[in-house]
Amino acid sequence: MLRMIAIIMVVLLIIANHFGSRAKKEKIVSNWLVIARICFFVLLTVAIVHFILTLSAYWWLKLIGIIYLILVDILMETNFRLKRETFGDPNRAYGVTVALVVALLVIIGWF
Repeated sequence: MLRMIAIIMVVLLIIANHFGSRAKKEKIVSNWLVIARICFFVLLTVAIVHFILTLSAYWWLKLIGIIYLILVDILMETNFRLKRETFGDPNRAYGVTVALVVALLVIIGWF
């Protein structure tokens, strides 16, 4: 169940990042940012719950996964901030999308 929630949240994050970085109006960018923040909060909560429930000998790998999720969130937040203040950086938007896809693959393998 946690795996499905995590996969759905990452897919929603990819969609929110894509449409938020392509939006032309600041209000629409802000709306996608709110959706992305909610999805990320749920994803991080699920990752921490999974970490606590499955403490094992390889706990440090799961901790690295949580740190990676936080770094991806920082990238996503800066991408949205840059989009709201200027016209955005397409290379950064692609980089964030790639990082989110990697996060999806990590979560599929992690859970």
